[in-house]
Amino acid sequence: MKKVIVSLLFAFVLFVGAQPYVAAATENDIIKTLVATNLPSNYVQQAKNYLRSNDVTAEEADQINVHINNAQAVVNARGAKSMNQLTKADKQAILAELTATAAVLDITVTVTSKQVVFSGADGIVVAAFPTKGNGVK
Repeated sequence: MKKVIVSLLFAFVLFVGAQPYVAAATENDIIKTLVATNLPSNYVQQAKNYLRSNDVTAEEADQINVHINNAQAVVNARGAKSMNQLTKADKQAILAELTATAAVLDITVTVTSKQVVFSGADGIVVAAFPTKGNGVK
């Protein structure tokens, strides 16, 4: 379960970043937020590719930023610098924000023992993250 939660946290940050809320955000604002994070470059590139090939309205981007802030608040409240410093409840709260964010984009999150899969409304996989390591498939 711990490995799955770690992967979910990475995936969450990949798709939405972890910066302050900005009104009337755009896809480019989300990309800028991701570039400003310390995520592995392959995660940032995956998000750029998705956002550049899929339209996100200002309202959707604003909703995404609300979920980013909610998840970041969980991390900040704990003062966590690693997953080990988060409680199970913290991890579940972050997972809830990930799921809500994915729903804004009509993406379904499926968690297995080996990977976290993001699928579009048409069932096509848009991203898959292994539960071990930080690679992106």
